[in-house]
Amino acid sequence: MTRPALAREIALAQSLYPGATWERARVEEGGQFHLVLIAQDEAVLRMSRTNDAAAQLQRRVDLIEALAPHLGFAMPTALSPVWHGEDCSAVVQRFIPGAAHTPLRGDPVRLRALLDQLAGIDVEPLAGLLAQPFAFRGPWNTAKTSATLGLLPATLMADAEQVLAAIAGFDSIPPALVHGDLAGHNVHWLDGELSGVLDWDLAAAWDPALNSAYLAMWHGEDLLGQIAPTAEEAWRARVWLGAMSLESIYNISLGPDAGRLEAMVAKVTARIQRAAAAASA
Repeated sequence: MTRPALAREIALAQSLYPGATWERARVEEGGQFHLVLIAQDEAVLRMSRTNDAAAQLQRRVDLIEALAPHLGFAMPTALSPVWHGEDCSAVVQRFIPGAAHTPLRGDPVRLRALLDQLAGIDVEPLAGLLAQPFAFRGPWNTAKTSATLGLLPATLMADAEQVLAAIAGFDSIPPALVHGDLAGHNVHWLDGELSGVLDWDLAAAWDPALNSAYLAMWHGEDLLGQIAPTAEEAWRARVWLGAMSLESIYNISLGPDAGRLEAMVAKVTARIQRAAAAASA
């Protein structure tokens, strides 16, 4: 969802980075944590939507600065200092050209190359800059699990329980850099090549199979065997896809548009069933 920029948003952007033509900028409102004011081909102003996002902004900017020299694609590095106001924090970042890939399609070689780059990052020096696993809606504790199972049809509950039991066993996997939302408009492509990766807000040291799962969710689950580095990682990614589907159901139940819940359950039922079948294999 986009809208014209407000005068105060343009004024803030101009004060932080006077070099861009902010007067023609548009605002994207779809992000969970930030509003994004885009001066096309020039710069991007990220403005926090919540107090927590404001408090986390400097850490997130520092993480991108730490990662950028080690990755072979463009990163949204900072063009201004982080600014803190009374009701939000903001920073101007580099504009990343390109657009989201066509859904349910993709070159396995290029997707695998992206995964290999992430796998090559040493997460130990990033310990103070990374989010925690399950940072978005918290871990699958008793309350969250019970609430989610209560939203499902009885025929799906056993499959959901099997998926959640399986991912609990993935805690022993050596952690690697996980982007946290490696799909859709967070991954930009230009002329068939990867141009850059945005939105590192949820990046964590976690099971690397999650990166394969995020890519498969957008580019097609049938590509998992070709993009995952190993057969075992492809298997875990398939199970994670089921858990991510349950996360989507839980997330909708917390929002204002709970009427979408039935449609979401119908949309992800087959994915949860495939994940349960993989977990039991």
